[in-house]
Amino acid sequence: MLKRAALTLWHALTGTFRRGFAALLLAPLTVALVVIPEFAQHVVEIQGGMFDSRAAGHAFANDPQRWAFGYVKLTGLALAFLATARFWWTRENGGRWWRLDEIAWDRFIPGLLLFLGLPAPVALLDGRIDPVLFETAKWTVTLLTLPFVFLTLAGLFGDRTISIRGMVTRSWPWLPLLIVLLVAAFAPPQLLHGLLHKWSIGQPKALVWALMTLDSLVVGLLASLTGAAFHAGYSAMAARLRIES
Repeated sequence: MLKRAALTLWHALTGTFRRGFAALLLAPLTVALVVIPEFAQHVVEIQGGMFDSRAAGHAFANDPQRWAFGYVKLTGLALAFLATARFWWTRENGGRWWRLDEIAWDRFIPGLLLFLGLPAPVALLDGRIDPVLFETAKWTVTLLTLPFVFLTLAGLFGDRTISIRGMVTRSWPWLPLLIVLLVAAFAPPQLLHGLLHKWSIGQPKALVWALMTLDSLVVGLLASLTGAAFHAGYSAMAARLRIES
């Protein structure tokens, strides 16, 4: 059992990184969903003098125009996660990643609403109850809603081969795998993303432009790796549940 778990983790990890890098060439439109708004935000930041010095960076950090582009970038990042994950699913299982009518909306929307919505009432208790009780409640609800990530992904992929009840009740053993994949995919490019910003402070404008262009591509890689991690985690879970059914 341990050997099978280790092999599953190894195949999922290597598959995540292989697909994450390959998406830059095979699925550039999915990656562009975040690369373009990321670069557009950098244009605003550079023109606003954000990288001239640390003081200038702190002063410009809360600029309304920068945040306007930031919201667009965050939306693009979320869409890039979903589009890249769907790209790999449709490549292996048929369909077209851009076909919205192939999404199982009756799974995707409830899964997303339950995952994001159930913890919301607990957040309202912050500062109103004992801090220890609040943290306990917050993490308990968060853990209980994690299986709805798989339901959301099933909807995204248009996969109806596993019942909703089966997915929610039998996906628990696969949550650690998905978490490990997401951390492995997200953490390295996020670290490099932060370092590129740090290295740009006080540098000549030409070098700043070069570093921020590279940074836009790094954020694209972050998105493609994360999307590949969602695909790998779900695929491993779905394949096993089908065998056990």
